[in-house]
Amino acid sequence: MLQWLGKKPYLWFILPGFILYSIFVIYPIFSAAQLSLFQSNGFSEKVFVGFNNYIELFTNSELKRQFLNALKNNAILVVLNVGLLIPIQLYFAYVIYTRVKGYRFFQTMIFAPQFITTSVIVFLATLVFDQNIGIFNEFLQLIGLGEHARNWLGVPGYEVLTLFIMNAWAGVGFSMIYFVAAMKMLSDEVMEASYLDGAGYWRRFFSVIIPQIRSSIVNIAMISYIAAMTLFDFSYLLGGVSGGINNSMDVMTLFFYRITFGTNGAMGGTVSTNSVGMGTTIAVVMFAIIFVVALIQLRFTYKEEK
Repeated sequence: MLQWLGKKPYLWFILPGFILYSIFVIYPIFSAAQLSLFQSNGFSEKVFVGFNNYIELFTNSELKRQFLNALKNNAILVVLNVGLLIPIQLYFAYVIYTRVKGYRFFQTMIFAPQFITTSVIVFLATLVFDQNIGIFNEFLQLIGLGEHARNWLGVPGYEVLTLFIMNAWAGVGFSMIYFVAAMKMLSDEVMEASYLDGAGYWRRFFSVIIPQIRSSIVNIAMISYIAAMTLFDFSYLLGGVSGGINNSMDVMTLFFYRITFGTNGAMGGTVSTNSVGMGTTIAVVMFAIIFVVALIQLRFTYKEEK
C-alpha cells in the first residue's frame, strides 16, 4: 500500500481531505440509509423492518399528504430560484462588470445581506410587513389605502412566494459575485471585437457574455437547486414547526425535522415510537431526489464540455 502511494505522491495531499470527507459525509449517508430500515425513536432498541418505513411514507395518507405538499413547495422554490433569481443575479453581475456609474455602491448593497443572519432578516421583515406592527401597513393608512392592509408575511396562497422573496433578498449577492468573477475572466480580445463589430449593451450581454460563462451558469443553477431543496430556516422561523397554517410554508427539511423531533421542538417534542426511523427515511428520499438531479446535471455538463 505504502509502495503504491509512493508511486503516486499526489495522493498524500488528497488523503487527509478524503478521510475527513468520508467520516463526516459518506459515512453519515450510509448510516442514515441503514437506519431507515429500522423502527426506532433514537433511544430504545432498534427493530429491523426492512422497507416498511418507505412503504408507510407513501401509503399512509397523512404522511403522504405532508410529503407531497413539502415536495411541491420545494419544487416551486427551485423553479423560482433557477428561472427568476439567476437571471436577476446575471443582470446585477453584468451591471457591476460593465462598471456603470455607482457600481461599487450597488455591489455593496446587493451583497450586504450576506452578512445578516436569517433570524435578523425575518425580524426586519416583520417590522416592515407585519399586520400589527409593520410600517408598510402604516404607510398604506397614510396614503388612504388602509383597506389593503394585511399580514404581508402570510398572504393566503402566496406563502411560498414570501419564502422565496426573503430568501432571494438574502442570497442574491452570493451567486452574483461568482458571475462577476466569471465575467472578469473573459478574454479582453473577445470583448474588444464585440465593440468593434458594433454590438450594443444588450447584444454583448446575450451574444457574448452569457455563451462564454455557460458552465458557470449551469454550476450556479445546480447550487441554487440544492439550496432550494434544503431550505429550512426561513420556513421554520416564519411558519413554525408545522410550516404555517395547513403546512402552507412546509418544505422537505422542515417535514423531516417535524417527524424526527416532534411538533414541540427538538428533544422536548412529541415524538412517535418510530420518529428516527421515519425521519431518516424522509432524509434518504430527499437525498435520492437531490442526488439523481445532480447526476443528470453532471452528465449534461460533461457532454457539453466534451
